[in-house]
Amino acid sequence: MERETKSRTTSGLDDLGLDLSEEDTAFAEEWSAWLDDHLPAMHERLARAESGTEKLALAREWQSQMAAGGWAAITWPAEFGGRKATARQQLIFYLSSAERRVPPLAGRIGLNLCGPTLIAHGTEEQRQRFLPPMLDGRHVWCQGFSEPGAGSDLASLRTRGVIDGDSMVITGQKIWTSSAHLADWMFALVRTDPDAPKRHGISFVLIPMTADGVDVRPIRQISGDAEFNEVFLDSVQVPLSNVVGKLNDGWNVTRTTLANERAILFMGQQMALTSTLRKAVTMAKTTDAQGFRAADDPHLRDRIAQAWIDVELVRLNGMRNLAKVLAGKEPGPEGSMSKLFGQHVEQHLHELALDLGGELAILDRGADDAPNRGKWALGWLRTRASTIGGGTSEIQRNVLAERILGQPRDPWADA
Repeated sequence: MERETKSRTTSGLDDLGLDLSEEDTAFAEEWSAWLDDHLPAMHERLARAESGTEKLALAREWQSQMAAGGWAAITWPAEFGGRKATARQQLIFYLSSAERRVPPLAGRIGLNLCGPTLIAHGTEEQRQRFLPPMLDGRHVWCQGFSEPGAGSDLASLRTRGVIDGDSMVITGQKIWTSSAHLADWMFALVRTDPDAPKRHGISFVLIPMTADGVDVRPIRQISGDAEFNEVFLDSVQVPLSNVVGKLNDGWNVTRTTLANERAILFMGQQMALTSTLRKAVTMAKTTDAQGFRAADDPHLRDRIAQAWIDVELVRLNGMRNLAKVLAGKEPGPEGSMSKLFGQHVEQHLHELALDLGGELAILDRGADDAPNRGKWALGWLRTRASTIGGGTSEIQRNVLAERILGQPRDPWADA
Protein backbone atom coordinates (compact mmCIF):
# COMPACT_ATOMS: atom_id res chain seq x y z
CA MET A 1 0.00 0.00 0.00
CA GLU A 2 2.84 2.37 0.85
CA ARG A 3 4.46 1.68 -2.53
CA GLU A 4 1.15 2.29 -4.31
CA THR A 5 0.67 5.63 -2.52
CA LYS A 6 4.19 6.77 -3.35
CA SER A 7 3.76 5.77 -6.99
CA ARG A 8 0.56 7.79 -7.31
CA THR A 9 1.76 10.89 -5.46
CA THR A 10 4.88 11.16 -7.60
CA SER A 11 3.18 10.05 -10.82
CA GLY A 12 4.29 12.19 -13.74
CA LEU A 13 7.33 13.57 -11.90
CA ASP A 14 9.72 10.85 -13.03
CA ASP A 15 9.74 12.26 -16.56
CA LEU A 16 10.96 15.59 -15.18
CA GLY A 17 14.17 14.11 -13.78
CA LEU A 18 13.67 15.61 -10.31
CA ASP A 19 14.99 14.10 -7.10
CA LEU A 20 12.35 14.74 -4.46
CA SER A 21 13.49 15.47 -0.93
CA GLU A 22 11.78 13.90 2.06
CA GLU A 23 9.95 17.20 2.58
CA ASP A 24 8.75 17.24 -1.04
CA THR A 25 7.59 13.63 -0.82
CA ALA A 26 5.73 14.34 2.43
CA PHE A 27 4.08 17.34 0.74
CA ALA A 28 2.99 15.17 -2.21
CA GLU A 29 1.64 12.43 0.02
CA GLU A 30 -0.30 14.87 2.20
CA TRP A 31 -1.84 16.51 -0.88
CA SER A 32 -2.75 13.12 -2.38
CA ALA A 33 -4.31 11.90 0.88
CA TRP A 34 -6.36 15.10 1.19
CA LEU A 35 -7.65 14.65 -2.35
CA ASP A 36 -8.55 11.02 -1.60
CA ASP A 37 -10.75 12.23 1.26
CA HIS A 38 -12.43 15.18 -0.48
CA LEU A 39 -12.21 14.98 -4.29
CA PRO A 40 -14.50 12.01 -5.19
CA ALA A 41 -17.55 13.52 -3.47
CA MET A 42 -17.00 16.91 -5.13
CA HIS A 43 -16.57 15.29 -8.55
CA GLU A 44 -19.94 13.55 -8.07
CA ARG A 45 -21.70 16.74 -6.99
CA LEU A 46 -20.24 18.76 -9.87
CA ALA A 47 -21.34 16.07 -12.35
CA ARG A 48 -24.93 16.46 -11.12
CA ALA A 49 -24.89 20.27 -11.13
CA GLU A 50 -26.81 21.80 -14.01
CA SER A 51 -27.18 25.54 -13.54
CA GLY A 52 -24.35 28.06 -13.49
CA THR A 53 -25.53 29.26 -10.08
CA GLU A 54 -25.24 25.77 -8.65
CA LYS A 55 -21.78 25.29 -10.14
CA LEU A 56 -20.57 28.61 -8.72
CA ALA A 57 -21.88 27.69 -5.27
CA LEU A 58 -20.01 24.38 -5.45
CA ALA A 59 -16.85 26.17 -6.61
CA ARG A 60 -17.05 28.46 -3.59
CA GLU A 61 -17.66 25.48 -1.29
CA TRP A 62 -14.72 23.61 -2.84
CA GLN A 63 -12.47 26.62 -2.27
CA SER A 64 -13.63 26.76 1.36
CA GLN A 65 -12.64 23.11 1.79
CA MET A 66 -9.29 23.74 0.12
CA ALA A 67 -8.66 26.75 2.37
CA ALA A 68 -9.50 24.77 5.50
CA GLY A 69 -6.92 22.18 4.45
CA GLY A 70 -4.31 24.82 3.63
CA TRP A 71 -4.41 24.11 -0.11
CA ALA A 72 -6.22 27.15 -1.58
CA ALA A 73 -3.15 29.41 -1.75
CA ILE A 74 -0.07 27.27 -1.20
CA THR A 75 2.34 30.07 -2.14
CA TRP A 76 1.01 32.48 0.49
CA PRO A 77 2.87 32.72 3.82
CA ALA A 78 1.58 30.43 6.57
CA GLU A 79 0.33 33.35 8.68
CA PHE A 80 -2.17 34.18 5.92
CA GLY A 81 -3.38 30.61 5.42
CA GLY A 82 -0.81 29.40 2.89
CA ARG A 83 2.14 27.03 2.97
CA LYS A 84 4.90 29.16 1.44
CA ALA A 85 5.42 26.30 -0.98
CA THR A 86 8.73 26.02 -2.80
CA ALA A 87 8.90 26.02 -6.58
CA ARG A 88 9.35 22.23 -6.52
CA GLN A 89 6.26 21.81 -4.32
CA GLN A 90 4.26 24.08 -6.61
CA LEU A 91 5.25 21.81 -9.48
CA ILE A 92 4.04 18.77 -7.54
CA PHE A 93 0.79 20.56 -6.70
CA TYR A 94 -0.05 21.72 -10.23
CA LEU A 95 0.94 18.48 -11.90
CA SER A 96 -1.14 16.43 -9.46
CA SER A 97 -4.05 18.86 -9.81
CA ALA A 98 -4.05 18.43 -13.57
CA GLU A 99 -3.72 14.65 -13.43
CA ARG A 100 -6.54 14.22 -10.91
CA ARG A 101 -8.84 16.84 -12.47
CA VAL A 102 -9.01 19.04 -9.39
CA PRO A 103 -11.87 21.54 -9.93
CA PRO A 104 -10.87 25.19 -10.41
CA LEU A 105 -11.37 27.55 -7.49
CA ALA A 106 -14.06 30.21 -7.69
CA GLY A 107 -11.66 32.92 -6.51
CA ARG A 108 -8.45 31.96 -8.30
CA ILE A 109 -8.03 35.45 -9.81
CA GLY A 110 -7.92 37.00 -6.36
CA LEU A 111 -5.77 34.23 -4.91
CA ASN A 112 -3.16 34.36 -7.68
CA LEU A 113 -3.05 38.10 -8.40
CA CYS A 114 -4.60 40.35 -5.79
CA GLY A 115 -3.68 38.30 -2.73
CA PRO A 116 0.09 38.35 -3.30
CA THR A 117 -0.15 42.08 -4.07
CA LEU A 118 -1.90 42.76 -0.77
CA ILE A 119 0.63 40.63 1.11
CA ALA A 120 3.51 42.59 -0.45
CA HIS A 121 2.07 46.12 -0.52
CA GLY A 122 -1.11 46.23 1.55
CA THR A 123 -1.54 47.68 5.01
CA GLU A 124 -2.18 45.40 7.96
CA GLU A 125 -5.80 46.55 8.01
CA GLN A 126 -6.18 45.68 4.31
CA ARG A 127 -4.68 42.23 4.81
CA GLN A 128 -6.93 41.47 7.78
CA ARG A 129 -10.00 42.72 5.96
CA PHE A 130 -9.55 41.26 2.49
CA LEU A 131 -7.37 38.14 2.68
CA PRO A 132 -9.55 35.78 4.79
CA PRO A 133 -12.70 36.04 2.61
CA MET A 134 -10.49 35.96 -0.50
CA LEU A 135 -8.90 32.74 0.73
CA ASP A 136 -12.03 30.77 1.57
CA GLY A 137 -14.15 31.84 -1.41
CA ARG A 138 -16.58 34.19 0.31
CA HIS A 139 -15.29 37.01 -1.92
CA VAL A 140 -14.63 36.44 -5.62
CA TRP A 141 -12.41 39.00 -7.34
CA CYS A 142 -11.96 40.25 -10.89
CA GLN A 143 -9.16 42.26 -12.50
CA GLY A 144 -9.97 45.73 -13.87
CA PHE A 145 -6.95 46.56 -16.03
CA SER A 146 -7.74 46.57 -19.78
CA GLU A 147 -9.79 49.35 -21.35
CA PRO A 148 -11.16 49.90 -24.87
CA GLY A 149 -8.15 52.09 -25.70
CA ALA A 150 -5.64 50.52 -23.33
CA GLY A 151 -5.02 46.85 -23.91
CA SER A 152 -1.54 46.17 -25.22
CA ASP A 153 -0.48 49.65 -24.08
CA LEU A 154 -2.03 49.32 -20.63
CA ALA A 155 -0.22 52.36 -19.24
CA SER A 156 -2.34 54.62 -21.48
CA LEU A 157 -5.46 53.80 -19.46
CA ARG A 158 -7.90 56.69 -18.98
CA THR A 159 -10.20 55.62 -16.14
CA ARG A 160 -9.96 58.57 -13.74
CA GLY A 161 -9.85 58.69 -9.98
CA VAL A 162 -10.45 62.15 -8.47
CA ILE A 163 -9.63 62.70 -4.80
CA ASP A 164 -12.55 64.12 -2.80
CA GLY A 165 -11.63 64.41 0.87
CA ASP A 166 -11.11 60.89 2.24
CA SER A 167 -12.62 59.32 -0.86
CA MET A 168 -11.82 58.71 -4.51
CA VAL A 169 -14.46 59.17 -7.20
CA ILE A 170 -13.81 56.85 -10.15
CA THR A 171 -15.18 57.25 -13.66
CA GLY A 172 -14.28 55.20 -16.72
CA GLN A 173 -14.62 51.83 -18.42
CA LYS A 174 -12.90 48.46 -18.19
CA ILE A 175 -13.23 45.67 -20.72
CA TRP A 176 -12.48 41.93 -21.11
CA THR A 177 -12.97 41.69 -17.34
CA SER A 178 -13.16 37.96 -16.64
CA SER A 179 -15.82 36.88 -14.11
CA ALA A 180 -16.90 40.47 -13.37
CA HIS A 181 -20.53 39.30 -13.50
CA LEU A 182 -19.78 36.89 -10.65
CA ALA A 183 -17.31 38.98 -8.65
CA ASP A 184 -17.78 40.69 -5.31
CA TRP A 185 -14.71 42.94 -5.68
CA MET A 186 -12.47 44.28 -8.43
CA PHE A 187 -8.85 45.36 -8.15
CA ALA A 188 -8.30 48.06 -10.73
CA LEU A 189 -5.72 50.43 -12.12
CA VAL A 190 -6.96 54.03 -12.08
CA ARG A 191 -5.30 57.23 -13.32
CA THR A 192 -5.06 59.60 -10.37
CA ASP A 193 -2.53 62.10 -11.74
CA PRO A 194 -3.28 62.97 -15.39
CA ASP A 195 -0.26 65.32 -15.60
CA ALA A 196 2.33 62.70 -14.63
CA PRO A 197 4.10 60.44 -17.16
CA LYS A 198 1.68 57.67 -17.96
CA ARG A 199 3.28 55.02 -15.76
CA HIS A 200 3.68 57.38 -12.80
CA GLY A 201 0.14 58.67 -12.31
CA ILE A 202 -1.68 55.37 -11.75
CA SER A 203 -3.08 53.93 -8.50
CA PHE A 204 -4.05 50.38 -7.54
CA VAL A 205 -7.58 50.53 -6.09
CA LEU A 206 -10.00 47.98 -4.59
CA ILE A 207 -13.60 48.54 -5.75
CA PRO A 208 -16.73 46.75 -4.42
CA MET A 209 -18.84 45.51 -7.31
CA THR A 210 -22.00 46.42 -5.35
CA ALA A 211 -21.07 50.11 -5.19
CA ASP A 212 -23.39 52.68 -6.76
CA GLY A 213 -22.31 53.46 -10.30
CA VAL A 214 -20.83 50.02 -11.15
CA ASP A 215 -22.51 48.57 -14.25
CA VAL A 216 -21.43 45.12 -15.51
CA ARG A 217 -22.37 44.05 -19.05
CA PRO A 218 -21.39 40.53 -20.15
CA ILE A 219 -19.83 40.13 -23.61
CA ARG A 220 -21.27 37.21 -25.60
CA GLN A 221 -18.48 35.25 -27.30
CA ILE A 222 -18.54 33.25 -30.51
CA SER A 223 -18.69 30.05 -28.45
CA GLY A 224 -21.86 31.23 -26.74
CA ASP A 225 -20.07 31.80 -23.44
CA ALA A 226 -20.19 35.13 -21.64
CA GLU A 227 -17.36 34.78 -19.16
CA PHE A 228 -15.88 38.25 -19.54
CA ASN A 229 -17.47 41.65 -19.45
CA GLU A 230 -17.50 45.38 -19.91
CA VAL A 231 -17.52 47.27 -16.61
CA PHE A 232 -18.69 50.88 -16.56
CA LEU A 233 -17.75 53.06 -13.57
CA ASP A 234 -19.92 56.15 -13.19
CA SER A 235 -18.74 58.34 -10.29
CA VAL A 236 -18.05 55.31 -8.12
CA GLN A 237 -16.96 56.44 -4.67
CA VAL A 238 -14.48 54.39 -2.63
CA PRO A 239 -12.50 55.32 0.50
CA LEU A 240 -8.83 56.19 0.06
CA SER A 241 -8.10 53.32 2.45
CA ASN A 242 -8.87 51.06 -0.55
CA VAL A 243 -5.73 52.26 -2.35
CA VAL A 244 -3.02 49.59 -2.18
CA GLY A 245 0.47 51.00 -1.80
CA LYS A 246 1.13 54.68 -2.37
CA LEU A 247 -1.13 56.96 -4.37
CA ASN A 248 0.11 57.25 -7.99
CA ASP A 249 2.44 54.25 -7.49
CA GLY A 250 0.06 51.62 -8.80
CA TRP A 251 2.25 50.65 -11.73
CA ASN A 252 4.98 49.48 -9.38
CA VAL A 253 2.43 47.80 -7.11
CA THR A 254 0.92 45.79 -9.94
CA ARG A 255 4.33 44.50 -11.01
CA THR A 256 4.26 42.31 -7.94
CA THR A 257 3.56 38.85 -9.27
CA LEU A 258 4.23 35.28 -8.33
CA ALA A 259 7.03 34.81 -10.85
CA ASN A 260 7.80 31.30 -9.65
CA GLU A 261 4.19 30.24 -9.98
CA ARG A 262 3.95 31.68 -13.49
CA ALA A 263 7.00 29.65 -14.42
CA ILE A 264 5.29 26.48 -13.23
CA LEU A 265 1.79 27.10 -14.54
CA PHE A 266 2.94 25.82 -17.94
CA MET A 267 2.34 22.34 -16.51
CA GLY A 268 -1.40 22.98 -16.47
CA GLN A 269 -1.29 24.11 -20.09
CA GLN A 270 0.85 21.17 -21.12
CA MET A 271 -1.37 18.66 -19.32
CA ALA A 272 -4.48 20.15 -20.95
CA LEU A 273 -2.85 19.91 -24.38
CA THR A 274 -1.79 16.31 -23.70
CA SER A 275 -5.31 15.38 -22.59
CA THR A 276 -6.83 16.94 -25.71
CA LEU A 277 -4.33 15.14 -27.94
CA ARG A 278 -5.03 11.77 -26.31
CA LYS A 279 -8.78 12.18 -26.83
CA ALA A 280 -8.20 13.16 -30.45
CA VAL A 281 -5.98 10.12 -31.06
CA THR A 282 -8.59 7.82 -29.49
CA MET A 283 -11.19 9.30 -31.83
CA ALA A 284 -8.86 8.80 -34.79
CA LYS A 285 -8.60 5.08 -33.99
CA THR A 286 -12.39 4.68 -33.89
CA THR A 287 -14.20 3.43 -37.00
CA ASP A 288 -17.24 5.53 -37.89
CA ALA A 289 -20.60 4.39 -39.27
CA GLN A 290 -19.27 4.58 -42.84
CA GLY A 291 -16.34 2.33 -41.99
CA PHE A 292 -13.81 5.18 -42.08
CA ARG A 293 -10.97 5.41 -39.58
CA ALA A 294 -9.08 8.71 -39.51
CA ALA A 295 -5.89 6.98 -38.35
CA ASP A 296 -5.71 5.25 -41.74
CA ASP A 297 -5.31 8.58 -43.54
CA PRO A 298 -1.56 9.26 -43.95
CA HIS A 299 -2.05 13.03 -44.03
CA LEU A 300 -3.99 12.98 -40.74
CA ARG A 301 -1.40 10.64 -39.19
CA ASP A 302 1.26 13.15 -40.19
CA ARG A 303 -0.64 15.96 -38.44
CA ILE A 304 -1.09 13.84 -35.31
CA ALA A 305 2.66 13.26 -35.20
CA GLN A 306 3.32 16.98 -35.59
CA ALA A 307 0.82 17.75 -32.83
CA TRP A 308 2.64 15.36 -30.48
CA ILE A 309 5.95 17.07 -31.31
CA ASP A 310 4.43 20.50 -30.64
CA VAL A 311 2.98 19.45 -27.26
CA GLU A 312 6.37 18.05 -26.28
CA LEU A 313 8.03 21.32 -27.27
CA VAL A 314 5.65 23.21 -24.97
CA ARG A 315 6.67 20.88 -22.15
CA LEU A 316 10.42 21.07 -22.83
CA ASN A 317 10.47 24.86 -23.11
CA GLY A 318 8.51 25.14 -19.88
CA MET A 319 10.98 22.83 -18.19
CA ARG A 320 13.83 25.08 -19.31
CA ASN A 321 12.21 27.99 -17.48
CA LEU A 322 11.44 25.80 -14.49
CA ALA A 323 15.10 24.79 -14.25
CA LYS A 324 15.98 28.45 -13.73
CA VAL A 325 13.47 28.78 -10.93
CA LEU A 326 14.66 25.63 -9.18
CA ALA A 327 18.20 26.99 -9.43
CA GLY A 328 17.11 30.19 -7.66
CA LYS A 329 17.18 32.38 -10.76
CA GLU A 330 14.51 34.71 -12.16
CA PRO A 331 12.34 33.28 -14.96
CA GLY A 332 13.41 34.51 -18.38
CA PRO A 333 11.60 35.19 -21.64
CA GLU A 334 10.85 31.47 -21.95
CA GLY A 335 7.47 32.31 -20.41
CA SER A 336 6.61 34.42 -23.45
CA MET A 337 7.87 31.66 -25.72
CA SER A 338 5.59 29.13 -24.04
CA LYS A 339 2.65 31.52 -24.20
CA LEU A 340 3.20 32.41 -27.86
CA PHE A 341 3.84 28.88 -29.09
CA GLY A 342 1.28 27.25 -26.79
CA GLN A 343 -1.49 29.54 -28.03
CA HIS A 344 -1.00 28.41 -31.61
CA VAL A 345 -0.54 24.76 -30.65
CA GLU A 346 -3.89 24.90 -28.84
CA GLN A 347 -5.61 26.29 -31.92
CA HIS A 348 -3.99 23.81 -34.32
CA LEU A 349 -4.82 20.92 -32.01
CA HIS A 350 -8.53 21.73 -31.97
CA GLU A 351 -8.51 22.19 -35.74
CA LEU A 352 -6.97 18.72 -36.01
CA ALA A 353 -9.64 17.29 -33.70
CA LEU A 354 -12.39 18.72 -35.92
CA ASP A 355 -10.81 17.15 -39.00
CA LEU A 356 -10.34 13.80 -37.26
CA GLY A 357 -13.99 13.77 -36.20
CA GLY A 358 -15.25 14.51 -39.68
CA GLU A 359 -18.57 16.16 -40.37
CA LEU A 360 -20.07 15.10 -37.02
CA ALA A 361 -17.36 16.94 -35.08
CA ILE A 362 -18.89 20.30 -35.91
CA LEU A 363 -22.11 19.41 -34.12
CA ASP A 364 -22.80 21.53 -31.06
CA ARG A 365 -23.40 20.41 -27.49
CA GLY A 366 -26.57 18.40 -27.06
CA ALA A 367 -26.51 16.79 -30.51
CA ASP A 368 -26.97 13.01 -30.29
CA ASP A 369 -24.23 12.12 -32.76
CA ALA A 370 -21.69 14.73 -31.69
CA PRO A 371 -18.34 13.12 -30.79
CA ASN A 372 -16.91 14.09 -27.38
CA ARG A 373 -20.41 15.39 -26.50
CA GLY A 374 -20.00 18.35 -28.84
CA LYS A 375 -16.95 19.68 -27.06
CA TRP A 376 -14.72 19.67 -30.16
CA ALA A 377 -16.72 22.43 -31.82
CA LEU A 378 -16.94 24.33 -28.54
CA GLY A 379 -13.18 24.01 -27.97
CA TRP A 380 -12.40 25.18 -31.49
CA LEU A 381 -14.57 28.27 -31.03
CA ARG A 382 -13.05 29.05 -27.65
CA THR A 383 -9.48 28.78 -28.92
CA ARG A 384 -10.08 31.56 -31.45
CA ALA A 385 -9.33 33.89 -28.52
CA SER A 386 -6.24 31.99 -27.34
CA THR A 387 -3.90 34.35 -29.17
CA ILE A 388 -5.55 37.38 -27.52
CA GLY A 389 -6.32 36.56 -23.90
CA GLY A 390 -3.65 37.04 -21.24
CA GLY A 391 -1.34 38.97 -23.56
CA THR A 392 -1.66 38.92 -27.34
CA SER A 393 0.73 37.07 -29.61
CA GLU A 394 1.95 40.45 -30.85
CA ILE A 395 2.93 41.45 -27.30
CA GLN A 396 4.72 38.13 -26.74
CA ARG A 397 6.67 38.68 -29.96
CA ASN A 398 7.60 42.18 -28.78
CA VAL A 399 8.93 40.76 -25.51
CA LEU A 400 11.04 38.20 -27.36
CA ALA A 401 12.27 40.76 -29.89
CA GLU A 402 13.34 43.19 -27.16
CA ARG A 403 14.73 40.75 -24.59
CA ILE A 404 16.26 38.12 -26.89
CA LEU A 405 17.11 39.94 -30.11
CA GLY A 406 17.87 43.33 -28.55
CA GLN A 407 15.44 45.18 -30.81
CA PRO A 408 14.33 48.73 -29.82
CA ARG A 409 11.15 49.21 -27.84
CA ASP A 410 7.94 50.30 -29.53
CA PRO A 411 7.70 54.10 -29.94
CA TRP A 412 4.69 54.29 -27.61
CA ALA A 413 6.46 52.48 -24.78
CA ASP A 414 8.05 54.45 -21.96
CA ALA A 415 11.79 54.24 -21.54
